[in-house]
Amino acid sequence: MGPRALRTPRLGLMLLLLGHLPVPPVRAPSEICGSMDIRNDVSQLRKLENCSIIEGNLQILLMFTTGAEDFRGLSFPRLLMITEYLLLFRVYGLESLRDLFPNLSVIRGTNLFFSYALVIFEMPHLRDVGLHGLGHILRGSVRIERNQELCHLSTIDWGLLLPDTGDSTYIVGNKPAEECADVCPGILDVEKPCVQTSVNGRLDYRCWTSSYCQKVCPCGAGSACTAAGECCHAECLGGCGRPHDRRACVACRHFHFNGHCLPSCPPRTYEYEGWRCVTAEYCASLRKVSDNPRDASKFVIHQRQCLSECPSGYTRNESSMFCHKCEGLCPKECKVGTKTIDSMQAAQELGGCTLIEGNLILNIRRGYNLASELQSSLGLIETITGFLKIKHSFALVSLSFFKNLKLIRGDSMVDGNYTLYVLDNQNLQQLWDWSHHILSIPVGKMYFAFNPKLCLAEIYRMEEVTGTKGRQNKAEINPRTNGDRASCEYGDGDSQQCHDPLPEPCLLPTGKTQTLRFISNVTESDRIFLKWERYRPPEYRDLLSFIVYYKESPFQNVSEYVGQDACGAQSWNVLDVDLPLSSEQEPGVTLLNLRPWTQYAIFVRAITLTTAEEGRNYGAQSEVVYIRTMPAAPTVPRDVISMSNSSSHIVVRWKPPTQRNGNIVYYLVLWQQLAEDMELYINDYCHKGLKLPTSSADTRFGFGDGPEGEQDAEERCCPCRPTDGQLRMEGEAESFQKKFENFLHNSITIPRPPWKVTSIYKNPQRTPKQRRDVVAVTSPANASSAEPPAPSRPGGEPKPDFQIFEDKVVRDRAVLSRLRHFTEYRIDIHACNHAAHTVGCSAATFVFARTMPELQADNIPGNVTWEPAGKNSVLLRWEEPRNPNGLILKYEIKYSRESEGWWWWDRCPMRGGMSAHTLIHGRLLLAAEEESSSFYVLLTVTPVVLMVLISCLAVFQNPRQRPSFVQLLERIKDHMAPAFRTLSFFYSPENGHHGSGEPSNTETEPPPEEDEPPASPLPARKDQLPNGTAPL
Repeated sequence: MGPRALRTPRLGLMLLLLGHLPVPPVRAPSEICGSMDIRNDVSQLRKLENCSIIEGNLQILLMFTTGAEDFRGLSFPRLLMITEYLLLFRVYGLESLRDLFPNLSVIRGTNLFFSYALVIFEMPHLRDVGLHGLGHILRGSVRIERNQELCHLSTIDWGLLLPDTGDSTYIVGNKPAEECADVCPGILDVEKPCVQTSVNGRLDYRCWTSSYCQKVCPCGAGSACTAAGECCHAECLGGCGRPHDRRACVACRHFHFNGHCLPSCPPRTYEYEGWRCVTAEYCASLRKVSDNPRDASKFVIHQRQCLSECPSGYTRNESSMFCHKCEGLCPKECKVGTKTIDSMQAAQELGGCTLIEGNLILNIRRGYNLASELQSSLGLIETITGFLKIKHSFALVSLSFFKNLKLIRGDSMVDGNYTLYVLDNQNLQQLWDWSHHILSIPVGKMYFAFNPKLCLAEIYRMEEVTGTKGRQNKAEINPRTNGDRASCEYGDGDSQQCHDPLPEPCLLPTGKTQTLRFISNVTESDRIFLKWERYRPPEYRDLLSFIVYYKESPFQNVSEYVGQDACGAQSWNVLDVDLPLSSEQEPGVTLLNLRPWTQYAIFVRAITLTTAEEGRNYGAQSEVVYIRTMPAAPTVPRDVISMSNSSSHIVVRWKPPTQRNGNIVYYLVLWQQLAEDMELYINDYCHKGLKLPTSSADTRFGFGDGPEGEQDAEERCCPCRPTDGQLRMEGEAESFQKKFENFLHNSITIPRPPWKVTSIYKNPQRTPKQRRDVVAVTSPANASSAEPPAPSRPGGEPKPDFQIFEDKVVRDRAVLSRLRHFTEYRIDIHACNHAAHTVGCSAATFVFARTMPELQADNIPGNVTWEPAGKNSVLLRWEEPRNPNGLILKYEIKYSRESEGWWWWDRCPMRGGMSAHTLIHGRLLLAAEEESSSFYVLLTVTPVVLMVLISCLAVFQNPRQRPSFVQLLERIKDHMAPAFRTLSFFYSPENGHHGSGEPSNTETEPPPEEDEPPASPLPARKDQLPNGTAPL
């Protein structure tokens, strides 16, 4: 993400000409806003009220207590463009972006979330994307994943929005298209249908919702149009208010300036943030945003761009804001304050710097042979204005990676004395190659201690080269702790230990070591605060500091050895602790960024000055102590999957959380029945070509368990070695998932007690949950169970308030039983450790699952009654299925005379006067009376429910030979044998106002004459039933 300017300008005239966009009257000036992270509270969305451009990214996430009513009336029609990316994650109750951002037209993607400009992830209640104003995504792709209610994805042609023709979208784990009622405008009514395009060889209508078509401009790929389809100016994006007018654009393809869209910025203006033009005065007023005020440098101008800094190879003069090409090595001043380099990433932040205004501290404890990488990042540094401190850098062998360092100026010093401070570097053997390197230290002293492989001759040579000889005393270049583990040869062949300035005879004193004792510790989940007793050597001024060593230690058997292991890694973490301000105060330290519920081994050493002439070597060190941090809430359970193995059971499995942060004691499982999608009733599924939505229960797990899984694993071949591309994709997917886990772990406070978890019901005003005991899941007999009510019938009744059930399980699976057949459930799983009563359980991971259908649930119950209803009609009556598998969307009628073929007639439920369709091509002029409470049935039928996919087309021969509906009834009314297994409805009012039975004149073929025989003659019945009841 690029730097952000501190100043927020007004947008100007561009927003005044929006044409067809339904923008309300302007009540406040429209603004360019910076990046926004909106989370936890829906009221935070009010920050967007006056924003027309978000110069940055927009993240809306982690709202767990919101419901659909919280978003009603919320709309931000001024928002037209986002320059980076849009991300949505776990916003409960939000069902569509249709009203929230009705005019969002362009996402530029200048910086991406991974490689995506639009991310919609785990939005549990989102029913459609609804961004019907969106016309262009200039860079990046789309990722829409794990949104269990999200439909209208198959009706969007993403290729019309994205820059690349290749299919780079990632859309997985959403509601299956076959379960959705994805109907575009104009298919079922007289409106003009949406434009059709071909995606993956399939031609289909393109729309965002059932009310909004996707914009398809006829002026060419990537172009923009008015609402009437007129071509906008070539510099327009997202639409325009007037055709061919660069002043009427919703957004600009290239650059915006003073209300005009331009291919490039005018003279004396400069490109800024990749989409607008600014003046030099405006650019000069911008400051680079930084946590360190010293880094808030001015912007510069380079190649007609307003930038936060000059690019590589260029620099700026203090008297000018323009970048100039460097002559030779390009100077780059970096204001760092005091910069600690403890990793390669921290070193890379100084890449290209030649002057460090501040101090450098090297503390690189892990790694091996890092010289080449450090040289690429630090090799251009020529001057350090403050001090250079190198401590506990076990991975360093030489300082030659500072190959251009010529001056350590000493404007600030360590402890007010030392310009170069080299302490406790166990593998440091060489400073620089002094035959080719010159370094100046004009002020201050040097300090070397506890560098066992660094020979004194190397240090003495540096004294001569840097001009510091005579400034240091013998205690500051300690002969006992520098080079004491190296074979350091001198001109006379003697080793270092018998070389001047050590006195004769050459004997090292054994020294005296005092034991330090810890006097207190306070632990939290991520930190430990320690204090130890005061230590006073004979000369308190000899005490320099303390060093605390700590590391994770599952067992209490660690060694105090602090060197590198065989792989060049340093197992101990090392922390310098300055002396307290008063000699009467106990020293202490706070260890930060620790892992919860983890045992750490800790000890402390005192660092003192020692002189060989005095013949003593005083020191102090504590024993190793073991302290465990406090527990915290676990991270979410991973990889939850579900299956249904019957019409009343769902089995759920998951993997333990990545960070348990304690001892996992149980998992809290909550489940709730979800209402069926009543919007399916909006569509007339007898309409020709409109497919029935279907659902199916998931009956297989994604991974095996037990003997069958093991057998399958044995029969499979060894997996092929993944390609580099596959490894890269797997790494990106893991990083993507980890990012959202961090969102949850770092941003969610779980309520206490642990069972008061986030609501899984769409309405937060839910009924109390029913508690369940802990159960084993090894057999269905012991499985947790509940019997929620059946879904209520449509017709104006309020949505049922389904109860939430919960259970505690000790294993990584649960069996939910006594569930309703062919019903969808939402299942939440929380991980709870032994401290759940104080720290709460984890955030929820959830899955949606549907039970299997009940085989007999769709049968028509009871008997069928029939009676003549006039000259040309027969009326049948029966009860509808009491608990069908899902919603009944239409009825399929099957009838015949004996020894003849079957005839089909589709019948769609009629509610509130919905028209009916007959088997003849045309419309039957028959309507249900709204005030009627009785329903009748004509002919035997079969109900078609959500789970079954059956075409709505009638099966007949030549249309000329089709009998009229009246003819058909007349010929079969005396020969009906309604002995079919299942039946369903044809609605007719009880008072006799049934339909005429005649079709409207909509066929190209003329209807058959009254005496025209049917395609297949109907033979006479052999057995007739009297009027009354017909058994099934």
